[in-house]
Amino acid sequence: MAEELGATFKIVDFTVIPSAEPGREGKMDAIVTYMDNAGRTRMIVIPYEELKGKSDEEKFEIIKKKVFEHEKERLTFIGKEFKI
Repeated sequence: MAEELGATFKIVDFTVIPSAEPGREGKMDAIVTYMDNAGRTRMIVIPYEELKGKSDEEKFEIIKKKVFEHEKERLTFIGKEFKI
């Protein structure tokens, strides 16, 4: 897992935009762009209502948790091989 390996991530952008997700019309999403220590850039989308009204520290903890969850899922399949 990324956290267990001591991976470092840097938030390179944070923006709030109207959601493009079906069923979320009229709501906002936070788009977080982050970079790992190898320079690979990825994005996650967080429903803004999960962040709205929270302190910067609370928002940062939520973002870290979401990045960790995303990396955990992504790493699940890295290195798997199969034949068709």
